Amino acid sequence: MGQEDFDKIRKINKEGKEVFNPWSRDDDDKLINLFFDGVPVGEMAAKLNRSKGAVRARIRKMELTKIKKKDF
Repeated sequence: MGQEDFDKIRKINKEGKEVFNPWSRDDDDKLINLFFDGVPVGEMAAKLNRSKGAVRARIRKMELTKIKKKDF
């Protein structure tokens, strides 16, 4: 990890994102509701105070896209 990486992390932390904080059950519930309401990832990220990458990663981890495909 170089200085450039540390600078990026510092910048993200200054933006107030919940970087490196674990996802709570409440966060997961909000994400699930937003996802199934069809809210775009950028808007989900803003509402959850997370990065778009973190939201996409959590959606993959929770396998929400697989659940959505099975329901239709």
